[in-house]
Amino acid sequence: MTEKQQNEGVGFALRKISLDQFAVLKEAYQEGEKVHYDVSLDFGLNTELKMFRVSSRISFAQLPPQPFLLIEGSAEFAIEPDAWERFILEGESAVVFPHGFVAHLAALTVGSLRGMLYIKTQDTIFNRFLIPTINVAEIVGEDIRFDFAVPGESV
Repeated sequence: MTEKQQNEGVGFALRKISLDQFAVLKEAYQEGEKVHYDVSLDFGLNTELKMFRVSSRISFAQLPPQPFLLIEGSAEFAIEPDAWERFILEGESAVVFPHGFVAHLAALTVGSLRGMLYIKTQDTIFNRFLIPTINVAEIVGEDIRFDFAVPGESV
């Protein structure tokens, strides 16, 4: 992908937000103990519908690192067909999504989870555990590449 292609605007639309998992494990929480959080991201595609999926899992834990609060959710984004075609690597059966674009979609997903967590813990002692601002660009780190199986090739 050329620098020009990376810098062009990418048309997309948020099509679905899902709360995939939520758990509060009260027995794993000790008042007054230090709390840390962990964030993970995962990505997927629906090539037929030209959809990009971002899944995020955020957990709050103390030592030992058994989480006492866990939320996992995802967002599905429809990618404009012209942009989708720009991401396909010419001569290869692969598609590459630019780092900055993926980080933007991941930030939207994490922001959605932030709101879901707030609502799910409302009126509980766990409502004070907010998902902080997270630099998802550091988590993503690089462009995201998906390789496709070519019919007739063995894997």
